Amino acid sequence: MFQRELARALHLSRRGAYRDATDALELALVAADSVRERARALILIAHNLPRQGDLPAALRRASEAVALVRLIDGPDQDEWTAQALTELCYIYAQFQMGRDAMQAGWQGLAAARRAQDPTREAWALNRLAVAFAVTDQVEQACQHTLQALEIAQQQAAGERELLLSCLNNLAHFWLQAHAEAIRDEDRRSAAEALAQAEPYAVRAADLVREEGNPFLVVVSLSNLVELQLGTGAIDDALLIADEYERLAQRHGYAGMVLQARAQRALLQLKRDDGAGATDALPALATLQDLVGQQAPQSLPTRLRRQLALAIYRACKLRGDAARALAAHELLSSLERQTARSAMALQTEAMLIRQEFEQAQARAEHAMQDARRERERAELAEQEQQRLRREAAELGRMAHEDALTGLNNRRHAEFALPLLLERARQEHKPIALGLLDIDHFKQVNDAFGHGVGDQALQKVAQVLRRQLRSADLLARVGGEEFMLVFVGVPAERGQGICERLRGAIAHHAWGELAPDLRVTVSIGLAAGEPPAKAAMLVETADQALYAAKHAGRNRVQVMGV
Repeated sequence: MFQRELARALHLSRRGAYRDATDALELALVAADSVRERARALILIAHNLPRQGDLPAALRRASEAVALVRLIDGPDQDEWTAQALTELCYIYAQFQMGRDAMQAGWQGLAAARRAQDPTREAWALNRLAVAFAVTDQVEQACQHTLQALEIAQQQAAGERELLLSCLNNLAHFWLQAHAEAIRDEDRRSAAEALAQAEPYAVRAADLVREEGNPFLVVVSLSNLVELQLGTGAIDDALLIADEYERLAQRHGYAGMVLQARAQRALLQLKRDDGAGATDALPALATLQDLVGQQAPQSLPTRLRRQLALAIYRACKLRGDAARALAAHELLSSLERQTARSAMALQTEAMLIRQEFEQAQARAEHAMQDARRERERAELAEQEQQRLRREAAELGRMAHEDALTGLNNRRHAEFALPLLLERARQEHKPIALGLLDIDHFKQVNDAFGHGVGDQALQKVAQVLRRQLRSADLLARVGGEEFMLVFVGVPAERGQGICERLRGAIAHHAWGELAPDLRVTVSIGLAAGEPPAKAAMLVETADQALYAAKHAGRNRVQVMGV
């Protein structure tokens, strides 16, 4: 779903349908499965929202993106950081927060250069230039935009938006300088600024005709109209203003519709002035209506000041002192309003940033709490695992003979009744053998207890190799072992015991100690399962006694 909604959003953005594109990106954000996918959606949303006039939401999304890209771990982190900070730089600039915008812009530019990504570097330079323009550093703004333009001209055709942005920004910066020079009645500077703006505005207008994005077309044509307003190409400018106003109306760019109307009124006023007309009431009425609208987010304050100044000069030129004075007072009011609006914007941005930072701090605290809980849970789990291992080891030790590794008497006493019950339920015979090493005390006395222990271990190894895993084998005394076979009749049990006795008797005991010889006697009780396990053991013990009495190194069988 993420890829589908992302592709739809990119298609809509190329068509200038930014609101629909943002809705698709919000859906993609919900469907995102990774940090990079979330970052991609947030950065694109932050890129689109200013074009819809929603700066607060743009600031929130850009701030989220900047925080999120810090979590990216990999060689592409700088590329993601550059994208997020570039968007944040531009949004801060729209809030008239030049210092914050430049800080984000410089950081974004550094990240782009570390990533060695020319496209990201050009966008960072472009947005940093906007930050310079906000702080009235037009020369620096133009220098950085020219650097971005040089890079953009070397990029593929897919970066047409970057190229147009550079051209339009250069035109806009110089046209802004032209308007300020006109306001200050500095005709020379005004002419120079207009000459600087012309090639960029004309080129952008030519290139944008090939572009399918109506928003970029509207922006480029509005710059061209502004240029022609300065050069006096009134008729051409009116036609272009009509063209881009219709386009803006068709696509819902309300702010650009107002700008087209304002430019048309200024063009008509200038044409009236050039023709020496003393009555310019229609144009002046339009200008006064636009200036008086309480919608500064739709008509930029800079343009409203320009309109008020035009009204003042037109009324002054025509000798209408009262209206000229009213326009001058309006101009002064707009100056104050500009300062208040900038302060309000900056306050709103700081509140949004504080709100975001507090939310981020709460999220970080929650993450730290969750991390501590996970660590405590992991430590508890590790402790439980240790206790389970210790319990298992204690259980094993409780049922295992330490010297031979066989089951011990405790295990035999636990398992024998279960085996007896199994044989009884399955209607199978059972055989129990007691094996005793002959004259083991003499082995210890003659060869030492060390050799005696090794002899016990060897006997255990021989028995283990000869028996099935299902058979019970346990050391139940110093030199005594118990063998239990379920489903084995007496004759077969005797054969097994004879095999065991022979294997032990013929073992190479001389490898342990010269002249060492080990034999065993086995008493076997076999038959149908008795009522109690003790009866089986007693019978096997009697058989063992008989084997010993008969001369040892033999197997004696008794029925139960």
